Amino acid sequence: MNKKKKTILALAGLLVAFSILSGCSKESGNKTQVNEGAISEDTQSKQIELSVAVWDIQTGFEAPNAANDTINNNLESQLNISIKPIQITWNDWMDKIKVWAASNQLPDIFANAIATDNPGLYQTWAKQGVIKALPEDLSAYPNLQKIFSLPSVQPLKIDGKFYMIPRMTYADSSDWALDRSIRYRKDWAAEAGYTNDPSSFEEFVEMTQAVMVKHPEINGLTTNNKSYLMTQFLGSFPELSNTRSWVKEDGKWIPSYTSTKAYTGIEQLRTLYTNGILDKDFAIQKDADGVSKFLAGQSFAVYGLPLLTIDQLSQFEKANPTVSASKAIGYMNIWPAADGKRYTFVETPYWSETYFSNKLDDVKFERALKLMDYLVSDEYLVLPQNGIEGTDYKVEDGKSISLLSDDQNLGDKYPITKNFSFLGQWNNGFIYTGKKVVNSNAEMAKIEQGVIDTFNKFKKEDIPAPINFDVMLLSTPAKNKLGSLNVVDDIVNVVIGKDDPIAQWKKIVEGYNSKGLQAAINEVNEEVTKQGIQ
Repeated sequence: MNKKKKTILALAGLLVAFSILSGCSKESGNKTQVNEGAISEDTQSKQIELSVAVWDIQTGFEAPNAANDTINNNLESQLNISIKPIQITWNDWMDKIKVWAASNQLPDIFANAIATDNPGLYQTWAKQGVIKALPEDLSAYPNLQKIFSLPSVQPLKIDGKFYMIPRMTYADSSDWALDRSIRYRKDWAAEAGYTNDPSSFEEFVEMTQAVMVKHPEINGLTTNNKSYLMTQFLGSFPELSNTRSWVKEDGKWIPSYTSTKAYTGIEQLRTLYTNGILDKDFAIQKDADGVSKFLAGQSFAVYGLPLLTIDQLSQFEKANPTVSASKAIGYMNIWPAADGKRYTFVETPYWSETYFSNKLDDVKFERALKLMDYLVSDEYLVLPQNGIEGTDYKVEDGKSISLLSDDQNLGDKYPITKNFSFLGQWNNGFIYTGKKVVNSNAEMAKIEQGVIDTFNKFKKEDIPAPINFDVMLLSTPAKNKLGSLNVVDDIVNVVIGKDDPIAQWKKIVEGYNSKGLQAAINEVNEEVTKQGIQ
């Protein structure tokens, strides 16, 4: 999510019912009978082991209640598969995959962000036969076929073939509205005399410093990880909130990070750091450390906490036992950019993908595709969020009402599913549909309603950052090589540097020329003209 990142919904639990492909399932007690006509003869006759690498999967399989995860048990039983978990974490997921690829040890199925973040590597692995191409005829997998019909997916074809399955986060790019929002302690802001969103960066600094005077032990601002620091650009140059974006200036497309419009945001980040507002350890901390500090009452604001999970609520309540999270934590609508408008982050509807090792034989590949087709089906996507209807929730007056007691949650009840179900999709937008079960935890229910209300407010009042995805996803040899640049780390080095930040940044951008920047700009502009992209 990154971008990524990324925010895992606390996929609460999983369901017993299991209906493959067509939804022609029929409940029987705690199990749902699969439409056997939808499964090939092979699928029913031979058990297949599939090794799967997705974030923190091993934790789910090692949880105390893992053996009783009905959903996973039924899923493996009905598809006649066994899942072999291969652990990756948010700190090693990119490096591990490269090591496994180099040593010919890739898992059968793995999640990563290669096509989106490193298109050059995506092309190389596809052409070297490291990853497996999907069949051209996907009619046997109707739910996957639906994804591959989306216009936003088409630029990911290589020589007419797809070599991955985009892991959908939202149905529409504009639905990323909360993913680069700012969470803050609105109770502390009110205590310091601020009850409205800041109208400028300067007012944000004043507000934060006023809070820090009353709470001198805290950080003013923490960040989930370094990439979330790009949130800052929404208030000056919104295109650079997504570092892969390109902008058209003086009739030519250039990477947004090479624009002079980047200077304001870079200077603001340096100001936050030198003024002691930005956490001094942000550059060396692990992912989520900044969020943990915020939940522990150690920072006023945080970049990168779009949704609050039940585990995070518990973390906050333990650290702040007398404080109501629903009353104390707010969303800050970032101040207007240079044109006077407030912007929200945008990304392609997906930011990562699922891949298959090219070592898979036809039998295993068919089973893997059936698994993925089910994981992205409408029938399945409800289950991790709401649980089993009649067991975990019921529907009254069009609303899904939890049947769980206060000491139960779906994550504990279905721990494997909690860490496995998002292999197919993030499905972050489900909460905005109004179909998500009303949480049995009253405080969590208030927080989730606040999420929906804020999402609708931002969608109404703010503007999605104006990013041209056709150019951003365009693949040319020189542009693909720019994927090796680490723009975020370079910006961070400027933020914590000592010299003039703009002079530093100019020097870094000049250094990009030796890595093919100008060749990439020339290729992209030639290709844009050739394809008629506006």
